[in-house]
Amino acid sequence: MRTIPNPTQARSRQALERYIKVTIDLLAQNRFEDTSIAQIARLANSSVGTFYRLLADKDVLLCAVHERFVDDSHQVISDLVESLGSSEHPFQEQLKQFVRGIIGLYDGNEGLLRALIRRSSVDERFRERIHQLNFFVGHSLRSLVLKQRDQLSHPAPENAADLAGHVLLASMNYYSLVGTLGDTPRDHLPEELSLLICNYLQLR
Repeated sequence: MRTIPNPTQARSRQALERYIKVTIDLLAQNRFEDTSIAQIARLANSSVGTFYRLLADKDVLLCAVHERFVDDSHQVISDLVESLGSSEHPFQEQLKQFVRGIIGLYDGNEGLLRALIRRSSVDERFRERIHQLNFFVGHSLRSLVLKQRDQLSHPAPENAADLAGHVLLASMNYYSLVGTLGDTPRDHLPEELSLLICNYLQLR
């Protein structure tokens, strides 16, 4: 796979941004795989020549979209953790806000995430980025949990905090693939998942 472009000229940067936006829209509609390069270029108000000059193929474009999603997710999670670090809300409310923030990352990106999960099964670069993002989410939740260590009755809080992150990520991956978590309404998910984790951690 060719290196993801980082153009220096303004016109090229603008064209790349349009390609990324079009791709996100196509992924949300599950149309990316069936859309030709010529169609993508037309939707981006660009040309096939510009596409090949910047990106070479659709794999590079998908990789660029994935990198953008991962970078944006890191920033959102970092801001969320910083905000919760100074919060005076009870722990379950903080956890609910964290879960709500993670769900917000997944909402509207289900098509992208499904494509990335499929591609990661055959492409190590995609798989590594997914692992990095999952680790960051899990580590952020673990840090949030262990700040409340004195409120937890679980006999092994470090292990429990780690597993809680995996439970949340597994739930979100299923949510991406299927679009629901059973019969639980979407707006109830933050409260239900935070309650599940709090009960597992044996929050006093």
